[in-house]
Amino acid sequence: MPGRGPTMWRTAGCCGGGDTEVAQVAIDDRGFTVGIVGLKPVFEQLYTMGREPEDGVRDELLAMVKTRNYVPPSAEERYKTALLREYAAFCASKETG
Repeated sequence: MPGRGPTMWRTAGCCGGGDTEVAQVAIDDRGFTVGIVGLKPVFEQLYTMGREPEDGVRDELLAMVKTRNYVPPSAEERYKTALLREYAAFCASKETG
């Protein structure tokens, strides 16, 4: 069926999940961005668990994101850095707002 894949992606999210929100995240200094499905729920869960935005949470962030998104092995360190930066901003917005 032509067009079935993109429609399924928009309505079901990656891997059949119900979250279709895609966050655009810059993963390098040149402004290269990637779309990440389900990032806000990951941040919410970690924040609720009391996880601080520090280096120790980088691997956890990546592992959680990889359950719904493909991350090229060659880009994992860049993703970790970007995810930690975004999580720190998320936590700061929770604290101030």
